[in-house]
Amino acid sequence: MNIKTFVYDDNGLTVIDPRSLDDSIGQNLSHIRKKCSDVILEAGLDQVTQNNAIAGIYPPERCEAIKSYIAACRNEYLRCKELILAAQTNDEADAVPFVAPPVPEGM
Repeated sequence: MNIKTFVYDDNGLTVIDPRSLDDSIGQNLSHIRKKCSDVILEAGLDQVTQNNAIAGIYPPERCEAIKSYIAACRNEYLRCKELILAAQTNDEADAVPFVAPPVPEGM
């Protein structure tokens, strides 16, 4: 989520990040939240499927696989959130990657 301004001065190229740290943290948290949601949807888990798993409509193994995958995604989000909130610079906040958990079989 790098938003940088490039300025040429007498010494060459200078990179300036115009965001405050609070803005950078907010943008990165939003990005990570969206990435988490996108990964869940890309795994084929739309809201109806998630609700059906919670309600126990599918076989127990499938319900557990779905709930387990969503929990793993949430845990990864929380890991990223902790690192972003602890960032001391925009670059530190920008460098936190969301690493999607592997999609389990039988989902």
